[in-house]
Amino acid sequence: MKLKKISLFLLANIIGLTVMAEGYQLNTQSARQLGMGHLGTALKLGGESMLFNPAGLSFMNGKVDISLGATGVFSKVTYTSGTYTAQTDNPTGTPLFGYIGVKVVKNLYAGISITNPAGNSLFWPDNWNGSHFVQNISLKAFSVQPTISYKFSDKFSIGAGVMVDFGDFEYNKGLMPVNGLNGYLASPVFPSAYKTIITNASGMSPVSANLSGKASPAVGFNVGILYSPNERWSIGLSYRSKVMLKVNEGVTVLNYATPELKSLMRTLSIAPASTNPLYNPSVATVTSLDGESFTSELPVPSNTNLGVAFKATKKLLLSAELQYVGWKAYDTLKIVFPNITSVTPKNFKNTMIYRIGAEYKACEKFTARMGFIYDSTPVDLNQYGPESPGSNKMSVTVGATYQVFKAMAVDLGFQFNNGQKTTGKIIQNGVTVLGGDFKTIAFLPSFGLRFNF
Repeated sequence: MKLKKISLFLLANIIGLTVMAEGYQLNTQSARQLGMGHLGTALKLGGESMLFNPAGLSFMNGKVDISLGATGVFSKVTYTSGTYTAQTDNPTGTPLFGYIGVKVVKNLYAGISITNPAGNSLFWPDNWNGSHFVQNISLKAFSVQPTISYKFSDKFSIGAGVMVDFGDFEYNKGLMPVNGLNGYLASPVFPSAYKTIITNASGMSPVSANLSGKASPAVGFNVGILYSPNERWSIGLSYRSKVMLKVNEGVTVLNYATPELKSLMRTLSIAPASTNPLYNPSVATVTSLDGESFTSELPVPSNTNLGVAFKATKKLLLSAELQYVGWKAYDTLKIVFPNITSVTPKNFKNTMIYRIGAEYKACEKFTARMGFIYDSTPVDLNQYGPESPGSNKMSVTVGATYQVFKAMAVDLGFQFNNGQKTTGKIIQNGVTVLGGDFKTIAFLPSFGLRFNF
C-alpha cells in the first residue's frame, strides 16, 4: 500500500496553480482595459467585448474591428518560516489576446477571439525546504471563442459565444526531502562507498518527478446583455461558464541528483529483501513511479460579471464592476494512476473581485485610464501548498491609448499587484508538514494594437 500512498501524495499537488488573478485564472486579455482595472461588462469595446460581454460586440464601429496584443507577467513569491527564506525565480509570462469582429448584416455582428484564460509559471529553488511539494510548475491554457451579437436597438443588445479551451502543463517536485536519504549515513552496515554517493548529493533533492501533459479541448459558453437607458448610462451582465480541462495521457519522468545516486537508488529497489539485504521498499516505491501515466482534470472557473458605466462628461467615463468567480468548482482534485484513484480536498471557495476604473479623453489622439482592483483568495489556509500561494490582492492600474490615425490605435496598460502577506500551512494526518508566511507581488505591463475599418 506504500506505493499507493506515495502516488497519491505526489499527484495531490500536480495542478494546484496560481497566477496574478487569484487562483490560476488570468485577467490580462486587453491592454486597453487592463489600464482601467480590466473591467468592460458595461462598456462598448468592439471586438474586445467578446471577452467582457459579448452583447457589446454589436456596438462596434465600422465593418471590421481587430484587437491584438500581449501582457508581460513579472511575479515573485517569498516564503518565510522563522529565519529561513526562499524566493521564486519565475520566468516572464506572456499571455496573449486577439479579437476579430465583423458586421454581418444590419444589427447582426460576429467574431472570433483567442485568449489565455488560465496560466502560471512558478519556479522555486530545486532544493528549498518545500521542494518535496513543488520545485517548479507551468500551465498554459488557451480559449478560442466564436461569438455572435444582435442589437435590437441603440439601447439593448445580446450576445453569446462558444468557448473551446485547451492547454498543457509541466510540473516538477521532489519525491522526498533534501535529507531524505541521510538515515543511511548512520548505519554501521551500509557500505561506505554508498554513503559517499549520498554525501556527494548533500543539499540537493535526491530524486524529482517531472509530470507533463496536454489538456484535450473542452467546451463552455459566454453570454451577455447590455442595456443603455440613455447616452450617459449603461448596464451590463455577462456569464462565462466553467470549463473542465482534462489531461488524459500525462507522463511521469524521474530525475536524480547525480548518475551515481540513480544507480544506488535502483540498487536499493531490487526485491526481494531475502536476496538483497539493502532492499528498501520506500525507495522502491519512489523509483517505480518512473514512466507512470496518469489522468487528471482542472476547472477553469465560471465568472458572473455585473457592471455599470457612467459618462460623467464628454471626456470622462467612469465604470464599476463586480466579478463573482466560481472557485468552488475546485473543491477537490481527482487524479487517476493505473489502478489508483485519488480524491484530494482543495476546499476552494467562491470569491468576489471588485473593480473600478476611469477613462479620460484628453484630446482626439490621446486617452488616459486608471483603475483599482481588490481580488479575494479562494484557497484554504489549512491546505495551503506552495504551488498555490494565494492571498487577498490589491492592484492599481494605469494606461493610455494613442490614436495613430483613424483606423489604428496603440494601447498601453500597467498593473501593480500587491498580495497581502498570508500565513498558510499544509496539514496531513493532523500534522503540519509545511507552514510559513507567503508574500506575492507582480508587475504586468501590457501592449496592444487595434484596427477599425
